Amino acid sequence: MTLLPDCAPRLSLIMDSQKEALRRIISTLANKNEELQNFLETVDNTLVGLQRESCKVMTDLEEELELLSSAVHERGEELRDIIREEKHRKEAELQEQLSEGKVALQSCEQLLEFANKTLGITTEEEFLTAAKQIKERVTMAPAFRLTTRPAVSENMAQFTVDFSAERAGLQRLEFLPVPRPPEIDVSRCVVCDNNVTVAWRPADEGDNDDFTGPIKSYELEYRKASHDSSARAAAEACWEKICDIRDSQVTISDLKFDSRFIMFRVRAKNKAAAGEFSEPVAMETRAFNFGFDAATAHAELKVHGDTVTWEPQRVKGHDPRLRAKDCKSSLRTASSSTNSAEVQHRRPIRQGTERVATDLPESRTQCWVTRRWLAAATTGNSASWPTGSRSVWAWLIGPAWAALTN
Repeated sequence: MTLLPDCAPRLSLIMDSQKEALRRIISTLANKNEELQNFLETVDNTLVGLQRESCKVMTDLEEELELLSSAVHERGEELRDIIREEKHRKEAELQEQLSEGKVALQSCEQLLEFANKTLGITTEEEFLTAAKQIKERVTMAPAFRLTTRPAVSENMAQFTVDFSAERAGLQRLEFLPVPRPPEIDVSRCVVCDNNVTVAWRPADEGDNDDFTGPIKSYELEYRKASHDSSARAAAEACWEKICDIRDSQVTISDLKFDSRFIMFRVRAKNKAAAGEFSEPVAMETRAFNFGFDAATAHAELKVHGDTVTWEPQRVKGHDPRLRAKDCKSSLRTASSSTNSAEVQHRRPIRQGTERVATDLPESRTQCWVTRRWLAAATTGNSASWPTGSRSVWAWLIGPAWAALTN
C-alpha cells in the first residue's frame, strides 16, 4: 500500500504518540513486575511466619493442656482442630494468591518482552497493529486485576490461650487431709500372762490449718521379733492387724510368747483416709516356752513331748508318799493359768506373774509350770543348763531326783 505524501507527517506524529504511550505502559509494567515480585516475597514470608506462629500458639496450647491434665484433652483436640482449620484456610488463600501472582507475573513478563520488541518495529503498519494488541492485552492482563496485598495475615493472635484461671483452680486442689500419727504411751502398756495391753495418745490437733477432722477409729498392727530395733525387726514376721478400734487402747489376748519382743504400731483414721503409722514400739515378753529334750535327758527319765515319766524307788528318809505305791509318776507341763497350790521356798519362773502348782498324790507326781527356756530342763548336768534354769529344775523334780540319784 502506497501512502500519500501529506499523510506521512500525520503518521509520524501518531507513531510518536504511540511510542510515548508504550513507554508509559512499559514503565507501568516494570513497576507492576517489581510489585509482583515483592508481593510473592511477602507471601512466602507470610507462609513462613504462619508456620512459626502456628507452632508457637500450638506449643502454648500444649503447655496449657498439659497443666490442665487429661481432663481437658478432648477440649484441647477441638481447639487444635480450630487452629488447623484456620491455618489451612489461610494457607489455601495464600497459595491461591501465590498461584495467581505467578500467572500474573508470567503474563506481565511476556507483555513486557513483546512491548520491547514492538519498539524495534520500523514498519508503521506493523507497529500500529502491535501497539493495538499490546493495549488490548494490557487491559485484560491479570496483573492489573490482581490485588497486590495478601488476602490474610500471618497473625494468629486470636488463638492465643491463657488458662491461668483454670490453673489457679487446679492449684487450689489439695490432698485429702489425714490424721497425724498417734503416740504409743509405753507407760500405760502392760505385758502379762500371754496378754498385751497397748495404749496410745492421739496426735495434738492444735493448729486449725492442720485440722484433719474427727478420728473415727484406729488400726493396730503387731508382729513378733527377736530384736527391739524396728529396723532389724522389719525383715521378720509380717504384721497382723486389728481394725476398727474405737478406744485409745486395746488388749490382745491369748498370745504365745515364743519370741523375745513384740512390735506394735498404730494409726488413726478419719472419714477421708488413714494416716501414717506411729513409730513402732517393742515390748519385751519376759517369759516364753521351753521344751524337754529327750536326747539329753537322764537315762531313767522318759520324755514324751511335754511329759516326763520315771519309776519311783523306795528310799530311806524320803517322802512317804513316794513309797506308798510302786507305780509310775509323771511330770507334765501346762500353761501358767492352771494353778492348784504353791510350793513353798521355791522361786517362781516369772516374777509376779507366773505361779507353779504341784499335785503329788501317792500314786504319781504331777507339776505344772510355765515353760521358759528352749534348752531341756532334763539334762541331768547342771553345767549345761541355761541361765536361770537351775532353780526351775531343782524345784521341778524336787525330792524325786534325790530318789533317783541315791
